[in-house]
Amino acid sequence: MGRHSKNNRAGFTLLEVLVGGVVLTLGAVGMAGAMLSSLTLQRCESEAALARVAAERAIEELSAIDFDDVYAVYNASTQDDAGRSVAARGAHFTVAGLRVRPGDADRNCGRVSFPTVTAGGVEWLREDVVDAPLGMPRDLNGDGVLDGMDHAADYSILPVRVRVEWCGARGDETFELETILCRRG
Repeated sequence: MGRHSKNNRAGFTLLEVLVGGVVLTLGAVGMAGAMLSSLTLQRCESEAALARVAAERAIEELSAIDFDDVYAVYNASTQDDAGRSVAARGAHFTVAGLRVRPGDADRNCGRVSFPTVTAGGVEWLREDVVDAPLGMPRDLNGDGVLDGMDHAADYSILPVRVRVEWCGARGDETFELETILCRRG
């Protein structure tokens, strides 16, 4: 009678255990990477929502004050702040929950801007500024002429940009809203 060798294996070889361990490790690393990406994406979406809400709130505040005072209250100059219906707020504002970019001189994430030119340290609201997203150049005082004069005292429409810039989860981020305010009634 011949010998028959049975090859019944009751366990795993060392190679099978190592391959299984590598597969499990790769799966765990992949899951951890996916979770980290998900958390980063969630943080980015949260930051963008904060920026959007802050920009929308700034536009609402601009719209809520006397139209003739909007430019003076929200521009960067302090020379035209006296005698307004509300206290000057300036061009910059904070946004809670967002980190200011390193090197940001005013230490605020938000900024309100208008189609202006600064000459000799004085900011002029001008019709001849080229800024397509703001619809510029444009006749701001309704006289039918586009000129290079300062229209801070006689505008009838006012293009406005609200920009929020911050240091986010993926680096420097920016959110902008543009609108045109006009005299009511």
